[in-house]
Amino acid sequence: MPEYTWSTIQTARGEQHRYRDTATGRYVSAAAVRGELDRFVDKAGRESARALTEQLRDGKIALPEWQTAMARAVKNVNYAAVAAASGGVENMTAVERGRAGGIIRGQYAYLRQFAADIESGKQPLDGRAVRRAEMYMQAGRDAFHTQKRAGAADAMPGQRLMVRSHRHRGDSCRTCIALNGKWFAMGDPEYIPVGHRECNVSCRCDEELGTMDIDGIITGLGRSSF
Repeated sequence: MPEYTWSTIQTARGEQHRYRDTATGRYVSAAAVRGELDRFVDKAGRESARALTEQLRDGKIALPEWQTAMARAVKNVNYAAVAAASGGVENMTAVERGRAGGIIRGQYAYLRQFAADIESGKQPLDGRAVRRAEMYMQAGRDAFHTQKRAGAADAMPGQRLMVRSHRHRGDSCRTCIALNGKWFAMGDPEYIPVGHRECNVSCRCDEELGTMDIDGIITGLGRSSF
């Protein structure tokens, strides 16, 4: 497995961070990190959420056991996603750890409702339950982008931050298409973040951050930036 360090570099757009492969010395872009995250959450969906829900369906585990194991998987995926956007676990600040905790607690609340729906029979234990369980792993994408936006706000206080979406070739929901390449002020309700569109947490679009100066000129930080 490759090993990476978190480095601060100077670019034409200002000070930024990159992961660096310790063996090759090459910098790793945020887009590449995001690709690794996609593979990670997809694998967790298959090997954790899907497997656990199929075991529950087949009577191999009880509902409390399923919920405990799902909660552990939810924690691992979301914490790893926030860490990936923060320079790794060893570089996370108390603020970033707290942010990860808040995201995880929110997912736990959804998971409790999921378990209640299964217990009441509102959620049949069929393919829909498996798909719903997988979505808890895919929510790690939202956690990654949430931390990237928050991290930029922490690092650039007082600046007018901008965000735009870059469409993934496999994404085709109406909102992904409509937002592609358009700049919005951070927090503008007209901008719907990745993970909150029609394609939900399966969205693979990327987000680029930028700044706007007093003349209204936007400088993108690039898709490789942290």
